[in-house]
Amino acid sequence: MSATIGILNQWAEGGLSFAWPMMWQSSLLIGVLFALDYLLRRRVRAAVVYALWLSVLVKLLLPPSLALPSGIGYWLRPAVQPTAVDKGPAIVVTFGADHVLGLPGQSLPIPPSGLRAELSPAAWGLVVSGCASLGLLAWMLVQWTRVARETQRAEPGPGWLNELIEEARCCTGVRVCVGVRVIERAVSPAVCGMFHPIILLPRILVEQLTRAQMRSILLHEVIHVRRRDVSMNCAQTVLQVIYWWHPFLWLANARIRRAREEAVDDAVMHQLRHDADAYAPTLLQVAKLVLHRRMTTLGLIGVFESQGSLRRRIERLIDFHAPERPG
Repeated sequence: MSATIGILNQWAEGGLSFAWPMMWQSSLLIGVLFALDYLLRRRVRAAVVYALWLSVLVKLLLPPSLALPSGIGYWLRPAVQPTAVDKGPAIVVTFGADHVLGLPGQSLPIPPSGLRAELSPAAWGLVVSGCASLGLLAWMLVQWTRVARETQRAEPGPGWLNELIEEARCCTGVRVCVGVRVIERAVSPAVCGMFHPIILLPRILVEQLTRAQMRSILLHEVIHVRRRDVSMNCAQTVLQVIYWWHPFLWLANARIRRAREEAVDDAVMHQLRHDADAYAPTLLQVAKLVLHRRMTTLGLIGVFESQGSLRRRIERLIDFHAPERPG
């Protein structure tokens, strides 16, 4: 038991030396990105803003040590040139037995028996952090399993939906096969599956939306597939589980998700061209039917993230100027 406690204390010391530099460096980066985001608002494409924010995830994957190329100290420290050492003549000094000084014998203190090893505060923090991360990971896996079972029980989409999917694939250049399934719950449309993507559509939307409106929704989800946003969302979620104790990371992840949806909106508007004016009313109609139930979990990308995010997206689309390339 004492050996285990000692190992935990040692790990906690190493964890603190890693967590603190990572926290202040990533917090500084997030602050700079928020400032850039505010200054570049509506001056650059949403895809550029999204790419800038992804640097936060890259930073979390790099070691925070200033001695490595991922730290700023590696590039700021002056280069040290090796200097030659002039070796002089060697001098050897010997003493006879008469000159050996007698040193008094000293005894080392013997630790009293019966003392128990205790966890340090840092070790307690490590234990609590690990338990919290495992709890969040277990919750995400439960949600993922629930969605996977619901996907298996869902009905295949009707033929006209498959036709719209094929049309969206041809327009966007997606080569991978994309399936579509109809579920009974009134949830936001979403795409799941990294290797075999499947679009989940609630039955209420299939029955009430027009063909043109459904084309916009499917185009939105197919563009998510083209951009590999499901894989990026999985990586983003896993990093959030590991760094759950980082307060600014929660804000950064929310901004990353909103920037991702804005970038997809730009691509949809660019793809619709003359029918782009109908996209914003379609989002409002879908929100009216299913926004109260969202499907955002590990490995799942939905049309909506929150009501506030939807409001800002609609405001962007009202004053939208389609770029030559959405990015």
